[in-house]
Amino acid sequence: MKRRELLSLCGKSAIALGCAGLPGILLAQRRFPAKALTYIVAYTPGSANDILVRILAPELGQQLGQSIIVDNKPGAGGSIGMAAVAQALPDGYTLGLGSTATMAINRALYKNLPYDPLRDFESVVKFASTPNVLVVPAASPVKTVKDLKPRGGKSLMFSSPGNGTTQHLAGVMFSSEAKLATEHIPYRGPAESVMAVVSGEVDFSMASLPSALAQIKAGRLRVLGCTSLKAPSSLPDAQPLAEQGLPGFERTEVWFGLVVPSSTPKDAVQVLEQASVRTLASARIREQLEQAGYQPADPKSEGKFDPFVREQVAFWADLVKRAGASID
Repeated sequence: MKRRELLSLCGKSAIALGCAGLPGILLAQRRFPAKALTYIVAYTPGSANDILVRILAPELGQQLGQSIIVDNKPGAGGSIGMAAVAQALPDGYTLGLGSTATMAINRALYKNLPYDPLRDFESVVKFASTPNVLVVPAASPVKTVKDLKPRGGKSLMFSSPGNGTTQHLAGVMFSSEAKLATEHIPYRGPAESVMAVVSGEVDFSMASLPSALAQIKAGRLRVLGCTSLKAPSSLPDAQPLAEQGLPGFERTEVWFGLVVPSSTPKDAVQVLEQASVRTLASARIREQLEQAGYQPADPKSEGKFDPFVREQVAFWADLVKRAGASID
């Protein structure tokens, strides 16, 4: 073979090899995720939503090979933050935490909700749920649910993190089922609502367990019952309300799941789903969630949760109507 032919053959081979490697290079450039992700939390730091995300985000970021920036955007019952998720570029880099309030309650509560929970999001994986707990001040003489009665002809006052929140509506349901005359006192957030009970400003609250757990452990709050059908592992002595003659409260449990804007590419959703499943499979993460008051979800049976959201929308719409709650 002549030298010129040999050089020509080598050149063609090099081009062929280069072209063969080109799709791999382009694939690597397109691989998701290729940069940091933003996780928008629609509530204040210290809320049940925020605590959950801050437990999950480091491990989820490690599974994805990228850092996750937690961005709190509170306001309007979570509507501001969730609207930001719905309006974000649907490229998989903006994550949202769908929850009972933002995905189910707000649709009935706000006449001009800036997003549609059934249209603007795609569910990825359900992360966890947590019960609400019926709490009274530790100094209160009230020891059981039956002891919780108005005195001196006055209505009992109960706190919540705001009008139309899960805790507000669960409190309304409790008042109705227990046949109690009550007055709802809304506060600016979960921490303020819990501290109102601790200080005795109000008589009781249906508080989210993660928001109240520290005060319960410190002996400043007494737990009269929980909305779950069995006591949470972080509070094994809590007696379910169903066992105290008040069934149906398990439907008021607070739940959380990863959502992304609709039209997010399927391959990105799949990557997020797989990383989330691996995160929930971590024994360390599950232990952290349980210690903080959450019940980790089973991703095999509670992955895509769109049908569950639709059922919850109908349930909470009825309770909002019963409560006469309205924001607009």
